[in-house]
Amino acid sequence: MRGCWRSTALDHAALETRSCASPIKYSLTISKLRFFANFRLAWPSLATFYNTLLKRGVRSTTKPLLTLAIASVLTGCQSFGLFSEDRTDIQPGTLATLEPLETERSPELQTSVSLDEVIDGYENLLPLLDDPARIVQVHHRLADLRFQKAENRMVEQAVDELDIAVDAYHRLLEKYPERDTNDQVLYQLGKAYEMQGNRDAYLQTLDRLVAEYPDSEFRIEAEFRRGELLFVDGYYDEAQDAFDTVIALSRRNENVRFLADAYFMKGWSQFKLLDYDDSLISFTRVLDNTLPDDPRLDAVEQKYQTLVEDVFRVMGLAFTHLGGADSLEALFEEVGSKPYEVLIYDRYSQLLISKEQYTDAIEVYERFIASHADSPWAPRYHVAIIDTLQKAGFTQEIAVRKAAFVRDYGVGSDYWRQTSDANRGYLREQLEPLLTELANRHYVLAQRAEQANRTAEARREYAAAANYYGEFVATFPNHERTPEMHFLLAETQLALENWPEAIEAFEWVAYNYGAHDRAAEAGYAAVLAYRDYLEFSGEMPETERDRLLVLQQESRLDFVHRFPEDARAIDILYIATQRDFEQENDLDVIAHAQQIIDWRPAAPADMVVEARLLKAHALYRLEDYRFAEEAYQEALQAMPEQDQRRGDIRENLAASVYRQGEDYLAAGNLASAVDEFLRVGAVAPESSLRANAEYDAANYLVELAQWDRAIEVMTAFRANYPQHEMIDTLPAKMALAYRETGQWEQAADESQRMVGLATTDEEKRETLYIAAELYDRAGNKPKAITTWRDYANRYPQPLADYMEAANRLAKLYDETGEPAKRRYWLNAQMAAVDRYPDAADDRARYQAAEASAILADEAYQAYGAIDLTLPLEQTLPAKMQALEAAVNAYQKTVNYGVADFSTEAGYRIADLYAQLGSDLIDSERPDNLSELELMQYELLLEEQAYPFEENAIDIHEQNARRAWEGLYDKWVRESFQALSGLLPGRYNKPEATPEVIDEVR
Repeated sequence: MRGCWRSTALDHAALETRSCASPIKYSLTISKLRFFANFRLAWPSLATFYNTLLKRGVRSTTKPLLTLAIASVLTGCQSFGLFSEDRTDIQPGTLATLEPLETERSPELQTSVSLDEVIDGYENLLPLLDDPARIVQVHHRLADLRFQKAENRMVEQAVDELDIAVDAYHRLLEKYPERDTNDQVLYQLGKAYEMQGNRDAYLQTLDRLVAEYPDSEFRIEAEFRRGELLFVDGYYDEAQDAFDTVIALSRRNENVRFLADAYFMKGWSQFKLLDYDDSLISFTRVLDNTLPDDPRLDAVEQKYQTLVEDVFRVMGLAFTHLGGADSLEALFEEVGSKPYEVLIYDRYSQLLISKEQYTDAIEVYERFIASHADSPWAPRYHVAIIDTLQKAGFTQEIAVRKAAFVRDYGVGSDYWRQTSDANRGYLREQLEPLLTELANRHYVLAQRAEQANRTAEARREYAAAANYYGEFVATFPNHERTPEMHFLLAETQLALENWPEAIEAFEWVAYNYGAHDRAAEAGYAAVLAYRDYLEFSGEMPETERDRLLVLQQESRLDFVHRFPEDARAIDILYIATQRDFEQENDLDVIAHAQQIIDWRPAAPADMVVEARLLKAHALYRLEDYRFAEEAYQEALQAMPEQDQRRGDIRENLAASVYRQGEDYLAAGNLASAVDEFLRVGAVAPESSLRANAEYDAANYLVELAQWDRAIEVMTAFRANYPQHEMIDTLPAKMALAYRETGQWEQAADESQRMVGLATTDEEKRETLYIAAELYDRAGNKPKAITTWRDYANRYPQPLADYMEAANRLAKLYDETGEPAKRRYWLNAQMAAVDRYPDAADDRARYQAAEASAILADEAYQAYGAIDLTLPLEQTLPAKMQALEAAVNAYQKTVNYGVADFSTEAGYRIADLYAQLGSDLIDSERPDNLSELELMQYELLLEEQAYPFEENAIDIHEQNARRAWEGLYDKWVRESFQALSGLLPGRYNKPEATPEVIDEVR
């Protein structure tokens, strides 16, 4: 195998392109190391430049032309700066050291020539040169060209002609041993030996180069090549020394060309010497020189990428030899923290995984996480652990690790709070499937446990599910699946009977994510959750219950407002309206009830009826009775005829009208109040309130003195409500109304009813008396007599009222021509006063005196009706008896002390005596008397009549003397008149003056 040499820094990418891949693998073997040693870096050759010219088609048929071309090329090379003495990269012993020819480059020399022609050209050039230094340079160039030719033949035809070059280089060294640039010749000679596969000669050449030319610019590379050869031959200590020299020189000269490779090979040497700890330190130095601060491999330069990968692999082998994860921690305790530390952990873990050492790989990840808890790679390694468990088939532990990831790196973790926004992006990528998986898993497990009646287990699983759903919502507030996850969170909280949390979650899903499939369902679930909370949460303070009821109502109304097209919205609105009604939020009741009434599409008919009723009730409670009346009317119109509540609603309707009447009363408008009261019967004829309304109307009509209307209303009331509790109060009011309208008999009839309704004897007595008066006033004598008689028979006291009743009875009987009954009540008056003289006032005594006078007048008339006829012994006793009766009667009248009747009695008594005397004188004479007997008989009559006449005079005089007491009435005048006839000498003479007579009268 042939190597690929280059004079520039080690470029593994280029090597890979030319199929010179590095052999350093984790399963490194001696044969592969030899392969690595034979295929290393390429050396540059000017022949390459010549070949380029040839490929351009430059041909020459004469040697002078070729020589000229070479000279031109050399000049051109100088023009490109290849031979500049200021260049630090000029290789001694190459064409670059030649001085340029002093000829200008001609365009016609831009022809293609073969390498053999170039060699011939240089050989032809030699005889032309005089300068020994130039001759040596050309010989050096010819050796390089022959080497290039041999190299090309080796590559293109696998023909080994390198001995020609080797001989050329040896001749140079032998002929010019003291030449300063022999280090270049040794360098090229070593390359030739390497290509021939003559490793011993190659190594000896390199040894000579570093020994004889310690300051050569090729020293570093030569030491590196020596180290490689020594390594391949197993001389690891000597190889390590060589690589240490490379490292020291590279640092001193600030030449990094072989530095990373030297550290790499030093590490391998130490590895082969089983010095794993030191080898790891050397490998870290490789990474120090190849990796940027950014630990991502794609940030590594192309030329170092393969090397870096090899480092990771060999370090993995070393870690394994040292005991795994412990050695990683020990390494970085030794060298300190490194930016690429994470890559080492990662590559080592990958190595262990490739060997199916899953537990060891997981331990490596865990060690990193433990010592780098805040690193952006910590969560990535946690994910790697999960992936490793999956590969290993350790499924039982996967869920635990996933849960730990959420716990350690979720949105609620300390890690999340301190990490960068960019890293949070990665965490979100991981958390999205993890949270979904964990939440759904625990939710399913909870449902299974619930179905199996494992309550405690179900609660644990629901709680876990709720935690993950909550994490998802907090982590991805704007994710398209967040509403769904938030809804599931609410359901888990509901299953846990965490009512406040469930309600809050449902309402958030319903009202804070805009339009989505779960919104309405969540809003409805929140309403139901409030219901269950209040029903199943047990005892709670009344204030808390009241607060929840308010929130529940708000939730209902939010649902209706947000989702009016949802089929459940109308039912929830109805429930909310009922709740408002229960809480007496009447303005809200009216608004929500009207919303139900106006709902489109129309709400169910029975619900509309209920809404109208609630609206009407609310209006009534707000004392807006006019609109309440309208609402009740509308409700009745909407209600089915068979609805059992119609009667109650009519009562409410009646009450609404009645209350309007009361409002008018409060405003002092009695007339309008009466109209409203009477309207109750018009709008609700069957209402139980109608009777009271009409009764009140009657009362206020009486108060308004609208008697005829009051009578009409009260009459109807009595007819319609005979059993009404207020029926007994009507007679008094109706009696008043009848009296005010002059309907005395009807007033009396009502008074009679009042007698029966009176609760006390006194009340009965007074009312009966009034009734009697009213019948009397009405001219209904039968009813008047009956009533007066009833009164007089039942109430002898008080005396004054009894006397009036008896007096009126006497007069009525007189008018009806019933003298016996008249006399009875005349006597009754006298008897009453006689029985209770101390109780009799002037009126009673007057009435008794009048009654006595009437009866005395009857005796007087009886007396006058008896004629004295013969025989006198038969008629005179009757006359005398009648006289005595009349006188006694008049005497009784006088005894009452009433002047009006005493003077009459005095006159009548005197007149009775006078009349008896006159009757005796004028009585019939017997027919058979002689004149004498007749005379004697007349004298006898005169003697009998004289005392009566004297008594008459005496009584008249007594009666006349009343005039001197200031009493001069008709009967006193009549007594004076009688005396003028009885005693004309005394009483029938003219008075002194008319004035005196007038005055006496």
